[in-house]
Amino acid sequence: MGEISARTLGERRGVRFKVAQIDVLTEDVELLVVGMFEHDGSNLPTGGANQLDTVFQGTLSRLREGGIFKGTIGETLMLSTPPPPIKARALMLIGMGGSVPSPHVSIGGLTELAMRTALRMDARSAGCLLAWSEREIPSDLVEETATAMMEGALKAIEEAGKGTSAEMDWIFDICNGDATRTANALEQSLKAGRAQD
Repeated sequence: MGEISARTLGERRGVRFKVAQIDVLTEDVELLVVGMFEHDGSNLPTGGANQLDTVFQGTLSRLREGGIFKGTIGETLMLSTPPPPIKARALMLIGMGGSVPSPHVSIGGLTELAMRTALRMDARSAGCLLAWSEREIPSDLVEETATAMMEGALKAIEEAGKGTSAEMDWIFDICNGDATRTANALEQSLKAGRAQD
C-alpha cells in the first residue's frame, strides 16, 4: 500500500480532527496513543506496538510476560519521555484486550480514555493508533468501528466542559486498506455529533 493522503475532518471545541498515515517512530506529536493487544499464539502484533517493542528491544514483550502490562482492555502505560528514535513527547499504551472477534465493541471507550488523557495533559497534538495498527478490522465493521472511535473522542470533549476550549490537532491513523471508508465514517460521525449540539 502506498502513501495515504492526510486530511482534516472538522473541529469540535478547539480540537481539530484529522486523518493520516501515522508512523509510530517519526510522528512528531505531544502524545502518541498506541493500542496493544493481549498476546497469545494466534494474536501476534504486527503494527504500532510491534514497532515500539522492536525499538524498546523487547521491553513490551517482557512487561507482558511478567504480568506488568499485559494489554488487558483499558489497561494503560504512560511513558512521559520515550527514547529516540521516537519523536512523540509522550507515549500512551492502551490495552486492547484479547483475541475478541469484535474489537469495535470497546473501541469507543478506549478512544474516550485516550482523549481524556490528551485533554488533561493539555496536549497540542495527539496521534491515535488504536484500531487498525494491530489488527485488520473486518470489512463489514469498518464504519461501525470508526464511528465508535469518534463518538468516544467527542464524549470526552463534551465531558471536559462546555466552558473549556482545547487547542489540539487530533490525528486518527488510517493506515489500512479501508482508509477512505474509515475517514468518511469518522467525518460523518463528527458531523452527526455537531448536529446534536
